[in-house]
Amino acid sequence: MTDQEIYQSWIDHMTNNSGMQFTGNEHMMRMITSWVSPEEAAFTTGFPLFPPKTIEEIAEIKQMEIPELKEKIEALARKGMIYESIGGDSVRYRMWSFGEIFMRVPEWAGRDDEPFRTMVRHGNKWYPTMRMRGKAEVHAGLRSIPINETVESPSQLLPFEDIIQVVDKYEFHSVSYCCCRMRYNLDPDYPDTPFPLETCLHFNELGRYIVKNGLGREITKEETLEILKKAADAGLIHGLQNAEAAPETICNCDIEYCTFLRPYHQLGFDKSMDQSNYAVQVTPETCKACGLCVKRCPMDAIQMKFSAESTNKFRKAVVVDTDLCIGCGVCVHKCPAESIILKRKETITRPPKTDMERMRINYMAMQAGKQKADSDHQSSTD
Repeated sequence: MTDQEIYQSWIDHMTNNSGMQFTGNEHMMRMITSWVSPEEAAFTTGFPLFPPKTIEEIAEIKQMEIPELKEKIEALARKGMIYESIGGDSVRYRMWSFGEIFMRVPEWAGRDDEPFRTMVRHGNKWYPTMRMRGKAEVHAGLRSIPINETVESPSQLLPFEDIIQVVDKYEFHSVSYCCCRMRYNLDPDYPDTPFPLETCLHFNELGRYIVKNGLGREITKEETLEILKKAADAGLIHGLQNAEAAPETICNCDIEYCTFLRPYHQLGFDKSMDQSNYAVQVTPETCKACGLCVKRCPMDAIQMKFSAESTNKFRKAVVVDTDLCIGCGVCVHKCPAESIILKRKETITRPPKTDMERMRINYMAMQAGKQKADSDHQSSTD
């Protein structure tokens, strides 16, 4: 096979086994070929994505001896192409998804070298054409989790939205570089971010994988909480992996480069991250109309409008678009007048139980949307 044929087979394998479709162009191919060698592409074509498999099962698929196979797998795990899942005495392996291989996992290491820079630059140019998350998506990969101090009654926080309770559950903590901000910091076509970089938090199995493969470093629970505090002070949004049972990632996201917020604001996607179960409540009488909350809001959900109850010289107060608000508390955290607070909504929405359930729901919705589009197209041509 030629190199071109090898890469095409690899792309077909990655797309056919993920249920996702990608728009190919010259930047996509440059991104792939600068980071994945023909030998790596040939080896991982046919490698399991979901569900993960044991080394014995993969040896059968690849027709290789286990020592040689394990050596190749470990090298690709360090590169961020293969994930090692350890549950008790069971060890299983799977490929990271297409987007994770280029847009997420390698960036965690905070590396700054070639060919990584080339991959990142072409990835940033290809990214606007990508449609991994379309209008059929039901649940985003992240959901907003409120800053504790911004909630009216922190003691009444739902367990899956209390960031202290979430952090307390984990035995192993790690921190990596923010994959989103790293991608753009290494691209000369974009300005460097003013926000901290080492803010991506991972726990337990995923955290151990990251530390073992040099993609981050182990930290204490106290260091985790300090990173969260500094992120909130900087105006970053806490984004929790969108699964109720044992989410393993907390991101601290900015509006400019976040993989979830940037597509919403700049690429026309209809969803950013899922909303929390808390919404902004305003006390117009004390609002100073300083506009700080308007600047900090990641969703453009806040405006200053005339209020008969306002006592400031502008006679204006905060007005919130509840459909846009994701309940993150970033606006509340630095309000000098303490005029806004997060209050629990009357109707509670629970996240998917597991990440696999989230992906299954989204996949079914995507398939239903594709069938409807095909049916509509067929009707229009009849």
